[in-house]
Amino acid sequence: MGQDENMLLSPLVLITLSLGVLSLLLFGVSWFEQRVLSPKALIIHAARSRQAPPEHVERLVARHSEGLLQGLSQSPADRANRAGAGR
Repeated sequence: MGQDENMLLSPLVLITLSLGVLSLLLFGVSWFEQRVLSPKALIIHAARSRQAPPEHVERLVARHSEGLLQGLSQSPADRANRAGAGR
């Protein structure tokens, strides 16, 4: 009888663990996109870099500033709709 319980319990544990791993993976990817790959993060990194000439940083900020300002003026629902439509 103990063996039947172990056989029933192991798939449930594996399903729970796999859902947990997937959740952590999605959270990690989301964090990476927002903190590292976003235009704001790229501008901050370029501005803090000691090797980047000021002209390079100025061009980078000019290229991305309009999109950042539009993103700030929109509601979170509008941003989500725009991101969904772009995919």
